[in-house]
Amino acid sequence: MKLLHQLVSAAAVAYMSISLHSCSMMEEDRSDCPTGLYVRFVYDYNTQRADMFKDHVGYVKVYVFDETGRKVAEKSVANTSASLPLSQYGYAMHFTSDELPSGHAYRLQAIALQRDWQTALQSPGAKYRHDGADTPESLAITLDHDANPSAGSQPDGPHAVDNSAPLDTLWHTLKVMPTTPRYGYSAPALPVTSKPYSIYPTEEQTVEVCEGYATYATISLIRDTKHLNVTLQQLDNPESVHADDYEVSILDDNAVLAADNSVLHGDSLSYRPYSQWTTLYDGNGVTVEDEPHPASRASVEERTAHYNIMFNRLVYPEGAGSRSARLRIVNRQSRAVVADVALALFLAECRTSPLWTYQPQEYLDREYDYELNFFLRGDQWAYCSIRIHATPWAVRKQNVELQ
Repeated sequence: MKLLHQLVSAAAVAYMSISLHSCSMMEEDRSDCPTGLYVRFVYDYNTQRADMFKDHVGYVKVYVFDETGRKVAEKSVANTSASLPLSQYGYAMHFTSDELPSGHAYRLQAIALQRDWQTALQSPGAKYRHDGADTPESLAITLDHDANPSAGSQPDGPHAVDNSAPLDTLWHTLKVMPTTPRYGYSAPALPVTSKPYSIYPTEEQTVEVCEGYATYATISLIRDTKHLNVTLQQLDNPESVHADDYEVSILDDNAVLAADNSVLHGDSLSYRPYSQWTTLYDGNGVTVEDEPHPASRASVEERTAHYNIMFNRLVYPEGAGSRSARLRIVNRQSRAVVADVALALFLAECRTSPLWTYQPQEYLDREYDYELNFFLRGDQWAYCSIRIHATPWAVRKQNVELQ
């Protein structure tokens, strides 16, 4: 009797398997099979080498072009308070066979933000903007900035980027990774981003949709928006620093990102902190309450000034005459230039083990969160410790080493 029960149970399981997955069992009749194109996403092009798509991205839009370069479809999806589709591991955006007929090779381009694009456009601060994409080459994304140079600058001086709020994080397409078309309901495993890591090679952006099969393609994303925390400390008079005493900015001409994610040089931009504050410590190293500047407290023995800045994609200068972003720190009272350093060169010095295997541009594209702690003597910096969140240590650089 027990044996009979086991046989009946096994038969029932087999029948359910055939009923649910009949298309994977009978290649002759795949009428009930999943078909069309399923587009998935990974964001593992970072120094952690971990897929953080479901934790970081809240909006994604995909453009699809045919062999002639004509846009044939576009689709977007965003997390909302009621639904979080992108927070599900392996989320797939489906294009049906009616939307994308089989037998064609399609080119894919994706852009992504932390939140819905329209919500971002209605929020304070500078915005990323684009006019859509009718061809693969027409997807250019521009970061908002003032139409006129900042007050007091030269006619060709920097244009201010609105710093009333942090930038929305922007991701762009790095490469497209198709997998072998299959029939059945089981999706292939998500692939990891593999070399070559060259940005947006055309031959790595296409996928061929096969008739009667589920075609899968995974878009690997690259993060373009960066974050920098700058801290200032005085060595000789540790209690004298206050955040209001200094102007901190990043100067670069990286407002426009082309369809291939390259930077199109144009207006010079001035990125300023979206937040700044002063931390005070008493003689025991305990943080004490801040006070209006320039009042003082007898119990304060040390202050540190902090600045948070967000900025667009950072490009490593290659060859003589190459343009490079610069970090500038100026004393508001004396107008002395405390620091003026080539930011990409400076940050690339972080490539210690295990990051030393990355080439400079790959490292700058993978990393997105930096800390620079400048130790000052008067109106000059003596040395700086460079820290990134992916490593537990800091690299110390003397003033004379790298400008």
